[in-house]
Amino acid sequence: MNMLVTIDSEVKAYIKKIMGQLHKWLVSGKISKLIVAITSKDTGEVVERWQFDVQVLSGTVSAAESGSSESAKEPDHSKPQEEIQKEVQAIIRQITASVTFLPVLEGRCTFNVLVYADGDVQAPVEWVDSDAKTIKNAEQVQLRSFSTDKHKIDTLVAYSLGDA
Repeated sequence: MNMLVTIDSEVKAYIKKIMGQLHKWLVSGKISKLIVAITSKDTGEVVERWQFDVQVLSGTVSAAESGSSESAKEPDHSKPQEEIQKEVQAIIRQITASVTFLPVLEGRCTFNVLVYADGDVQAPVEWVDSDAKTIKNAEQVQLRSFSTDKHKIDTLVAYSLGDA
């Protein structure tokens, strides 16, 4: 399996900026969904759509993180770091193994990152509203879930089989 790594400094800066904003929103419990949509540059159609549903676990966002003066209850137990790492490793293996069923991306592609955030968040000025970037007649595969002390993440990939 080939792994491609960008050398484009603009793409690296774009991803770094997105990751910084995502981190802030995740820590404060403001995100419910993250989508990475891969789009054909030739046709403009979404050909692959990775969806990560984020569930904030009850009582895990602190008052300081949420910007509230109220104190949030602490979680009753913490999940061992080793268990979290095993779950993340399992989902990464499953994502990597998806090359066995996903169609090969033909032609030039680009990607968009969509974030479903609470209505009260301040998005960076260069971010714009978008459609859901869905795929017509999509095949879908539900991947494993994983969780930390603070979040549960459900993962789904949708893809197009082309004109079949």
